[in-house]
Parts: sequence; C-alpha cells; structure tokens
Amino acid sequence: MTEMTQSKVTITVRPETSVAGEGILSRRRDGGTHEYEPNQSLGRTPTRRRRRGFTLIEILVVVAILGLIGGIVGVAVGNAFDDTSIKTAELQIKKFSEALDLYRIKYGRYPTTAEGLQMLEKPPGNKPGLIESIPKDPWNNDYLYISPGQRNPAKYDLQSKGKDGAADTDDDIKS
Repeated sequence: MTEMTQSKVTITVRPETSVAGEGILSRRRDGGTHEYEPNQSLGRTPTRRRRRGFTLIEILVVVAILGLIGGIVGVAVGNAFDDTSIKTAELQIKKFSEALDLYRIKYGRYPTTAEGLQMLEKPPGNKPGLIESIPKDPWNNDYLYISPGQRNPAKYDLQSKGKDGAADTDDDIKS
C-alpha cells in the first residue's frame, strides 16, 4: 500500500484500484481495467428511492378539480334554493286563495283592498280566523292583494313581488 500525505489529507490507494477522474478505475482478474461512473451500480441491483409526498403540480391539479366540483355544487344548490322559494310562494298563494274563497262563502264578498289579507286572520264580528297568521313571502316581502282585481275583476289579484322585491316585474308570482 502506498500512502500520500498532503496538508492533513491522507489518501490510501490500493494496488487493485486507483482513482481516475471522477470515476473509479478497477482492475479485472484478467488484467484489464474497467471504469465505473459515480452513480453506476457496482454489481448490485439498483434501488429506487421511495417518493414521499406530492409535487406542487399534483397538489395544484387536485385543488383545481376540487374548485370546479365546488363551483358546480354551489350553482346547483343556489338554483335549488330559488326553485324552493318559488314553490313556497306558489303554495302560500294557493292557501290564501282557498281561504279567500271560503271567506266569500261565509261573508258573501271578498275582503276589500283596504281590509287586505288581515281579514282572513281576524274576520269581522270576533269570529275565528280562517288562517292563523299571514306570513311574508320567501323573500321577506308582504303579499300584494287587490280586490277587485285588475287582471281578474270578478275576484281579486294576489301576488308575491318575487326575488327582486319590486311589483309587476318578470319574477313576480301571481295567483
């Protein structure tokens, strides 16, 4: 064995191997030499490093997909809420219409516009009401009652102002 010492660094070179460039020069049994690259396997099977975690791209793709799904679900839930509010207003108007027809049968007339829907709750003469209370529409507006009606002069007009809260617009729900 040959030892070389140079400013506190000791390099030991075995006779069967020597350092050449960045690779390792090895002598074969038959007298030839073979140079191994630093990352080349020295007779062992290569081992793969196990991946731990996700790349930034993978995370961004997942977040984008979740965002799309959330957007689609949000729109569907919003539309379902609007549909439910419209159905609720239609059912309440139907309930008022039935109570108004019953009021007409009992008292011989519909309540006037000035008397309003409150006459269904507190009819004249301290008689029991036909409806316990007059709720607001699903958008927290009062229902509009006009008697005799403009669209239906023989009866009455009953409507909800709809989502926009303005009367006589496209989103109104009418009897």
